[in-house]
Amino acid sequence: MKKFIVIFSLLVSYCASAQEFLAPVQNQYIADNPYLISSAYAGIGDCWQIRASGFEQWVSIEDAPGTQSLSIDGRISDRSGVGAILFNDQNGFTTQRGVQLSFAHHLTLSEYDNQYLSFGISYKFTQFGIDTSEFSNGDPDNPFNPGLADISVNDSNFDIAMLYRLGRFFLSVNAINLLEKEIDDFNPTEPSQIQNYFIYSGYTFYHKFSDIEIEPSVLYQNFSGDGRSTTDLNLKVRKLHRGDYYWAGVSLRSLVDQDFKPLSVSPMLGIKKANFYVAYGYQINVNEVLEPTTAAGSHMITLGLDFGCRQSKCGCTY
Repeated sequence: MKKFIVIFSLLVSYCASAQEFLAPVQNQYIADNPYLISSAYAGIGDCWQIRASGFEQWVSIEDAPGTQSLSIDGRISDRSGVGAILFNDQNGFTTQRGVQLSFAHHLTLSEYDNQYLSFGISYKFTQFGIDTSEFSNGDPDNPFNPGLADISVNDSNFDIAMLYRLGRFFLSVNAINLLEKEIDDFNPTEPSQIQNYFIYSGYTFYHKFSDIEIEPSVLYQNFSGDGRSTTDLNLKVRKLHRGDYYWAGVSLRSLVDQDFKPLSVSPMLGIKKANFYVAYGYQINVNEVLEPTTAAGSHMITLGLDFGCRQSKCGCTY
């Protein structure tokens, strides 16, 4: 009984601090899929894009955290695009599953300067759950089994995004979960504020006589529920070759609210050949508190397909 109470208390505490109703953003967005973090990117590009990503942490640990997503976005007119994301996130006894539907519209501020402004809005449905089947050590006849039912909480919410581009500079600002959450009876101490804020910005350096692109970027995330904030510092290098390209990069994640204490370093690489895309990343945790001593590392893979390609008449979707 004491063991059950301890486990249940830990899970409720986790629910209060981590029930944010979104798929955790790892580094999948670097793998040519910024739509994962900003709906304003929907429809930018000549092709419809399908991207399937999986991020598995500490693969040698049973019930270790894992996140999977499947996204599609594309242009429906010269200036507008739509997109959708299915995501699943599991961490031990807890799961988050959901679907997101997005619409984006793109405006031209100046064709001469390649200056564009995009707006995006998304509807998101998320289900947060806790599996209680293991709380009695799997023995339904255990006299100490309180017979708790699985916990499941649903949330419908909206996100908005803005993307500004000037030449090869980009800046995206996103507000996630605009609506406050209703407090559930099973845990009145859980946060009602589940708003999150993302800022993503970078610049692509390129010389017309070179086939190399260098793209430094930064992603800032702020979580209103518990005041956490993180920053990703990214560096990506592409080599272009007759319409295809290869790239390699690295991402460093730090805790902003703890004097930029490093959390992880992720080397990554990828290739786009014709309409097919694949990328791989390996995350190395540098925070000894978060990394189990028996863990074998964390792996990210992204597979992609481009189809239905046609060029727009508006530079705002190039």
